[in-house]
Amino acid sequence: MNEKWIVERVEREGGRLWLYVNDAPVPLARVTPKRHMLVDSDALAFAYILETDDRFLYVMIPKPWWPELKAALDAKEPVWLRCGERTLELEQFHDELSYLLENIRGNANYGEALEQAVQDVFFEQ
Repeated sequence: MNEKWIVERVEREGGRLWLYVNDAPVPLARVTPKRHMLVDSDALAFAYILETDDRFLYVMIPKPWWPELKAALDAKEPVWLRCGERTLELEQFHDELSYLLENIRGNANYGEALEQAVQDVFFEQ
């Protein structure tokens, strides 16, 4: 069974971008970064994939948090997940996000709304 964890809050602090989720049903100590990202065109969200022994977990990063993603990407700040007192580095986050952004840019296959949202946040000066 796969689950989605929605990022509730984002904070840039200490040279890192922190993504906060509440009430994760699986302890972060049992989770491993998959080092891969997807996009949910309908929800206008990026999804970083985590895995456990028996399932995948998707850390969903909705559009309201994208400006902070862009700032962290530009500053090359590592991205970390926090749930309560537990933390986990989301390895290869910038490489994966950059790859997705370049694929989405100018690509109608992702849907006009997502393509425009990515253009507005990540490529407009």
